[in-house]
Amino acid sequence: KFKGEKVASNQNASKSPDNSLSVTVPVDIDIALDDKLGREFADELNQWLSDHGRETHSVGVVLKNPEKSKHLETATMRVNNYWIDFVNLRAEEYTSDSRIPDLMRIGSPQEDSLRRDLTINSLFYNINEGIVEDMTGRGLDDLRRGIVATPLPPLTTLLDDPLRVLRSVRFAARLRFTMSDELRTAAADERVKAALEQKVSRERVGSEVDLMLKSRDPVGAMRLLVNLGLIDTVFPLPQNCLTNGSGSFGDVFQQGLSLLSATHGHLCDCKANPPMWCEAKRALEAGAVNGVGKEETRVLMEDEDARRLLWYAAFLKPLKSRT
Repeated sequence: KFKGEKVASNQNASKSPDNSLSVTVPVDIDIALDDKLGREFADELNQWLSDHGRETHSVGVVLKNPEKSKHLETATMRVNNYWIDFVNLRAEEYTSDSRIPDLMRIGSPQEDSLRRDLTINSLFYNINEGIVEDMTGRGLDDLRRGIVATPLPPLTTLLDDPLRVLRSVRFAARLRFTMSDELRTAAADERVKAALEQKVSRERVGSEVDLMLKSRDPVGAMRLLVNLGLIDTVFPLPQNCLTNGSGSFGDVFQQGLSLLSATHGHLCDCKANPPMWCEAKRALEAGAVNGVGKEETRVLMEDEDARRLLWYAAFLKPLKSRT
């Protein structure tokens, strides 16, 4: 079975509005296994490819690390333009005083679905029957209604893996969906913030923020982080870093949000009605004048990574001005 966000993305596939900035569609596929671990299956797949005279692919393994909320070992390989992850279905049992699974075993699709981060990511595509399977009974309905919600009570899901609170924000921004009221309440819970700070590495937090800023709605993503009170955890700063009389962190991030919104809106307007300076030809001419070669010249309208850096600069500019 194919599972997770790729299924949701295909079910929700639609073109961006004409005045929206283009975003890259993810090219990763999760394949769920019900009788073996991912590395075993990947090795057997390479053996089959070798036996039939076909090209084999190198296999990477992401080891489980329960202390950092990474509960599954995942095997991954790249085939053409696709990253394919092989992972077994899982079921978990917890002791009463721990959030780390005491027992983990290969589970059924339904058991695995309930352990997923979001209902829209708990969908499976059955490759034998060619149908989408909704084991939670809520995924397809939430997808149609544009709702980001969790299969289990939100606080349980977020404390199981605190990174999920950032994934929830990212999917809301990427799909322009609304977080359910219950999920918003849990996301703002102090226990979730503490767990996010203590259990999740800065690299994983940074990767999620990068993806938010590459989404269709980077302004909406940052607004959610501010409104949910997560922004101080995502961008932790020393309490004494602001200069005297420069206001609070909340004021600074609100100003950053306003500047980001204005910058994003201006660039969207430029796409709808391109001014002369937005034309690729003009950019190349300006680059040549300033000693920048054709390969290094970037046009914001076309360069997703350059826009990501612009969104960071706009959002954090007020902070830079007050420290």
